Amino acid sequence: MNNAWFYFHCVLALVILVKDYNGTLEESLNNFEKKIGFYTEPDTTEYEAPPFYIPPIEEVDSTWILPDSLKIKREENENRN
Repeated sequence: MNNAWFYFHCVLALVILVKDYNGTLEESLNNFEKKIGFYTEPDTTEYEAPPFYIPPIEEVDSTWILPDSLKIKREENENRN
């Protein structure tokens, strides 16, 4: 009895592999989902390209991240050198 779960999982894995190989796995799962009330219709909408293109952001100097007060201090230190 200790190995019952192990053998159950082995048999279940074999059933899934065989049904997938035969191409009937998805149909079986859909029928099971319908029985338990969990089934949802597949999405049939077609992909549409966005109406505009946004180019990627270019790499810039990292100082733009700093707040204005720190930028001013940094510029003052650079000017002193």
